[in-house]
Amino acid sequence: MKRNITLILTTLCLAIGVVSCSEDSYPENPTLVSPISGLVLEVNGTDYVATPLLQEDGLLSKTLLVAVNQPSTTAIVKQIDVSDPSATVNINVGDVITFRNNQFALEWTKGTQAETFLLEMSYNPPPVMYLVMSGEKGDYYGLNTETAQTIASITYNNLFEGYIDLTNTSWNNIGLVQSDQSAYFDVSAGLGGGQSYGTLAMVEKSSPGTGYYPCDGPWGDWTTNGGNASIVSPGIWKVNFDLTTRQIVLLETQWAVTGTAAGTVKAMVYNSDTRKWSLTTELTAGKLKFTTIPVSAGDPTVTYGASDGIVRLSETGTDITIDEAGTYRIELDLSTPFYDYTITR
Repeated sequence: MKRNITLILTTLCLAIGVVSCSEDSYPENPTLVSPISGLVLEVNGTDYVATPLLQEDGLLSKTLLVAVNQPSTTAIVKQIDVSDPSATVNINVGDVITFRNNQFALEWTKGTQAETFLLEMSYNPPPVMYLVMSGEKGDYYGLNTETAQTIASITYNNLFEGYIDLTNTSWNNIGLVQSDQSAYFDVSAGLGGGQSYGTLAMVEKSSPGTGYYPCDGPWGDWTTNGGNASIVSPGIWKVNFDLTTRQIVLLETQWAVTGTAAGTVKAMVYNSDTRKWSLTTELTAGKLKFTTIPVSAGDPTVTYGASDGIVRLSETGTDITIDEAGTYRIELDLSTPFYDYTITR
């Protein structure tokens, strides 16, 4: 029996050796080595390893992915290693690098050779809250997470913000549902007739478990124009909700462009199908920003400029430069937490 076992093991070893030596089985060097052999970045206090992506042909691409829980426009270099000690890169340990449009260009150099590697940041979607409202009979306050409008916490905390389309409603009750649908928020109160701005304290309620979330309010005259002839697209509301204090702030918005390139404040028109604001107008060389036209006297004004952060527009953003005079198509998209715009000639 011992002899038979020895023979079997010998046969297996020979078989493995034949397979191992086959030129068709494995490449001479099966190890893929990236010129950037080690890169660790600290983002929002947590360390992440940048990983090179694999192409369809099996080779490493020049894109290194940094998958983070919460995005940021900056990162601290904690470790940087190159596989060739005679090569250099344009970052050092301790450097703070800035991501623009979630990307950073890493330059690798060896003598006269130069390569650009792209660091790309990916992240979990921001937490959201769903909007429910009274609708067609038999579907009051029903939640369809695939189609429901949302507000989001772009800062990944308890502060939520977003724009909701209430153009097809009038005095309807609305409410907010947590993303896990375990609870929802409403209040038996609302805004008065013609009121386009207000703050209310919401009340937390347990989910009924039916997919329907009957709300006592808030209600409002959602499509009021406040008697203001400058309001051409009423019914779009900016919603801010603080989950800690349960406070909701409602502001009806009429978006426009302003600045030296526009000359005057020019109102934009909203399209419920695309959920975008748009304007085709003549512009001159100059500066531009997006601004709201107050629906009623005393309403706050919101202004957005260009940003290099994870959102292309922000209240602290800079002027948008128009280089040449001409007819331009301007679009403003506030339908997702990643506010965006396009300007085409």
